[in-house]
Amino acid sequence: MFYRHERKLFRATVDFQGKVGKKLRWLFGLGHYKISTASVDIENLNEGKDEENLLPDTALLYDKYVKWGIIGEKEKDGGNVNFLKFGFVFDTRDNEPNPMHGIWSEALIFTTPAFMGNKDFSYTKLALIHRQYFTLIKRDLSIACQLGYQGTIAGKAPFYIQPFLFSSFSISTTFDGFGGTKSLRGVLRNRIVGDGIVYGNIEPRWKFLHTKLFKQNLYLALSGFFDFGKIVKEYDFNKGNIPEEELDKYFDFGKSSLHFSYGLGFHAAMNQNFILAVDYGIASDKRDGKDGLYVGMGFLF
Repeated sequence: MFYRHERKLFRATVDFQGKVGKKLRWLFGLGHYKISTASVDIENLNEGKDEENLLPDTALLYDKYVKWGIIGEKEKDGGNVNFLKFGFVFDTRDNEPNPMHGIWSEALIFTTPAFMGNKDFSYTKLALIHRQYFTLIKRDLSIACQLGYQGTIAGKAPFYIQPFLFSSFSISTTFDGFGGTKSLRGVLRNRIVGDGIVYGNIEPRWKFLHTKLFKQNLYLALSGFFDFGKIVKEYDFNKGNIPEEELDKYFDFGKSSLHFSYGLGFHAAMNQNFILAVDYGIASDKRDGKDGLYVGMGFLF
């Protein structure tokens, strides 16, 4: 519980895309996030537990960050995010759920202008994502690669929006990074947060069995993956309020290193588009976590 904090999210978004040419599309979106953050409710979690199983009711890292001013008064409880999103997508993929060849690149701006009611925090983020797919054996073996960047290019973004990864289309309500099922598999979700990040994934995919069942086309696939990410712009905060004895305990002010994980995946697909996915990832650094097992739908990208 020490590394956790409570978060509640209400999300309403509208997104549009339209063709510019055969392969190029424009995108525009607007939306509203209501994000509520707080310390973990230890008392509620302990309700009904035996004494030996009670969670300790002590100050959490979130509480310490609030006390030291790392998380400011105007952001510690969360807030409203009213945003605009616009950009372009270039798409030459041969198949959306699991491409064998092609490119999917996108560039978008995520901005929270003051005139939309963002009185406390007005900022702009840039997101660049390039995905490319290579066929090694026709129909059966491919390599999928992804490289992305996201960073704040204007204003100051509050802590509660920093973990979100933005893209033209998100298959998850809370697409957080780094860590977890949608970015660095095996790394604890939200363990690594920065004001500017780069990340990538390399994933060979092998369809080892094609068959039919109840007149439906099926295939089974195995994949390996190597996920990595790095903070390229640190989150700026005032260190003056942190007690000297706590600095070495909780902070390492050296340069951010490369974080990575690796693992294996199994996928079962019906009619090329309904895909059940199981991924198991291992973090390379114990500070980032140990491992993770993820069951969901579709390939990562």
